[in-house]
Amino acid sequence: MQNITINRQTSQVKNGEISTLALSVEYPHVSKKLLLMFCGYVIIWYLQLGYRWPSLGAVRFEFIYAAALTVLAFLATPKFDNQCPLLPYILLYFIVIVIQVPLSSDFDTSWEVFVDRIIKFSFMAFFIMSFVRSPTHMKYFLAAFLLACLKMGEEGLVGKITGGLIWMNQGIMRLHGATPLYAHPNSFSGMALGTLPFVYYFWPLSNRYIRIILLAIGLLSLNILIFTGSRTGYVGFFVFLLCIISSSKNKKIFIMSLLVAGILTVSIIPSDYIGRFDSIFTEHDKEGASIEARKEILSDAWQIFKEHPLGIGVAAFPKVRMEKFGRYQDTHNLYFEIATNLGIQGLIVVSLLIYKIITTLKQVRKSARECIDLTINAGNARFQSITEDLKFIEAVASATITFVIIRLALGLFGMDMYEIYWWFAIGITFSTYSMMRRIRIYMQSQLAE
Repeated sequence: MQNITINRQTSQVKNGEISTLALSVEYPHVSKKLLLMFCGYVIIWYLQLGYRWPSLGAVRFEFIYAAALTVLAFLATPKFDNQCPLLPYILLYFIVIVIQVPLSSDFDTSWEVFVDRIIKFSFMAFFIMSFVRSPTHMKYFLAAFLLACLKMGEEGLVGKITGGLIWMNQGIMRLHGATPLYAHPNSFSGMALGTLPFVYYFWPLSNRYIRIILLAIGLLSLNILIFTGSRTGYVGFFVFLLCIISSSKNKKIFIMSLLVAGILTVSIIPSDYIGRFDSIFTEHDKEGASIEARKEILSDAWQIFKEHPLGIGVAAFPKVRMEKFGRYQDTHNLYFEIATNLGIQGLIVVSLLIYKIITTLKQVRKSARECIDLTINAGNARFQSITEDLKFIEAVASATITFVIIRLALGLFGMDMYEIYWWFAIGITFSTYSMMRRIRIYMQSQLAE
């Protein structure tokens, strides 16, 4: 077990009486300058500043920034905790990917995706592991993430009002994102959905001013969700509601509140978007027959998987499908994307990785709750300094579990295996696990004294 430094008790004399106090857990030190640099990278990445300002894109500003952060992560941050149970599964995932690149049926595409997406996006997890080492660091990181989402939400609202980001797609006017990363309505909707778990779980812990920001993010995200006209997003939203209903202590009251809010909202939503939602169940498209096209894609994917059970290579499905069926579209399904690209072995490894993310986060959440209960039952002033940290870690774990479940639901209709969402979740899981381990060791040492 890694040796860590635990703060000891100090004595304080006040009004002639001696009181015993305890300092908080001593987390690994990361300078505020480095932390702010990382937060800057988060904003740069999500807002795609290189696209917004072509002069920055021309000099590959994002790459240079990431390279500098990488050097600083190795040279200026403490060695990160190697006890997290997620590490072996991350390694297995990389092994499966690396094998499927040289053996790919479309090597050029596989190599491009491996370098530009898998390697590049994995650095988000590496940076979180390196720079987010305490609850305070986590607050900075998630604030940067949510502020970037707030900006995209504001652009979605302005684009909807002015008409600059909304145009006809599949028979209705659909809202699009302002940058290539979230240009497609489904991607834009998925981004908005990803903010809602953090808005919901951070709300009880926030002061009035933070709640105003969270409310703005939530409302802007709902605007995106509705007007992107994404059936994928609608399904993801109902999965989100099911998650928070299951975690609610007063389920009946919560469900009644949702029903009232739903009735009021439906009355002001344009009929085109009601019809778009209804088409999930009626299988009737206003235009484009996209549901039939998806069925055809899934049928082709199943046939290719049966013929190549060990996989055809990273992102190679469109080429193989074109050669076999004369049709080019990708799988539009996370699970068939994994199965066809990485084979049975990849499906097993990715399933284990995602399962381990969720179970590790549940372990973190359970441990945080146990420690909170211990501080309450013990009535010990020595633990009060970390109670807020524990509540925050519990909220982060709950929000990230819900985030991952939403991504799994969206995966029924989208190809997200090589996107950043999983690295975002991996980084948070690793970081919160390490924080929680330090807190438990700290509390055990205090109780033993």
